[in-house]
Amino acid sequence: MQLAVIHRGQTVVDGAVRCRPDALGWLFSASKPFTSLLVHRLAGEGLLDLDAPVATYWPDYGAGRRWPRSERTSKAGTTVRDVLTHRSAVPSAGPYPAAVVAMHRTEVSLQRVARGRRRDRRYGAGPAYQPLDFGFILAEVARRAAGGDGDLGWAGLLRELVLEPAGLQDVHPGVPDADLRRCLPFDGSLRAAPGGPVVAALLNRRVVRQAHIPAAGISTTALELARFYRYLLHVPEREALCTPSSDGGPDGWTRLPTRWGTGVQLGGTGAGCPLGETSTERTFGHNGSDVCLGWADPDLDLAVGLVTDRASGHPADRRLLVEASDAIRSLAANRPEGRPRIVTA
Repeated sequence: MQLAVIHRGQTVVDGAVRCRPDALGWLFSASKPFTSLLVHRLAGEGLLDLDAPVATYWPDYGAGRRWPRSERTSKAGTTVRDVLTHRSAVPSAGPYPAAVVAMHRTEVSLQRVARGRRRDRRYGAGPAYQPLDFGFILAEVARRAAGGDGDLGWAGLLRELVLEPAGLQDVHPGVPDADLRRCLPFDGSLRAAPGGPVVAALLNRRVVRQAHIPAAGISTTALELARFYRYLLHVPEREALCTPSSDGGPDGWTRLPTRWGTGVQLGGTGAGCPLGETSTERTFGHNGSDVCLGWADPDLDLAVGLVTDRASGHPADRRLLVEASDAIRSLAANRPEGRPRIVTA
């Protein structure tokens, strides 16, 4: 596990337990805000319109699959903002387990997403989290809006417009060969049951760690994740990212109380909130399958990154995130000005 905390611009915690300090954790959905910032940045440059249909940039997405005599299944009117706020009414196009197994195959995943249909009867009334499709849609929109391919695909745009301006040199949208040895493997032992052995078998593979999986596949350290959130505290896009889009009721896919922004999760939902039960509505960040977590609190000038190797699916994993977030917030709120670094390892 790695934990990094930046408070008032100073790194006060930078620790690692049972792994190298420079080990690269796989962020799961804590990857999403990187892609969200990219989309907001392209919108700020006038290259895309958040309120335009996705099909404006990616026509095949709007064509999709229409069922007889039903226009409600058409995705033609789904906007970029709908995707950012998890209101596409298509949490996963096709069976989710199959989507996970094929997520490292970009073209296959894009074809799957394009063929999907809206499910308004089940998910049309509110937000319904998109675990993987969120990233594939937004990455394809970004690529097409920027008129790029190859180096100007999602990974290249992310480096040019997000990572380089933020000074993040150890954040990888697909781990290069030279850094594969630093990848933090998931615990596949019985200690991480029931989910750990399955997750380890699927994700502890070179083909997955090097794939471009925009919603889930960024690899980095806890310190770089905290630095990203420190950066987000000061970017002009923060207000747009944090514009609330839901009231904290149960999400249609996860069934968990969630306040969505416009590309990030927001705090203030109380018990079980991974950003902390004591988090305020101004806290923003993103959970990564209860394995990794990044968040920032603008009122405390606080940025946090947490990376683990445990993906058991047990409620204890969520409790760890909640309790760690609350403890960090409490320490930060009571930390005197000028107090030195707390932990390093």
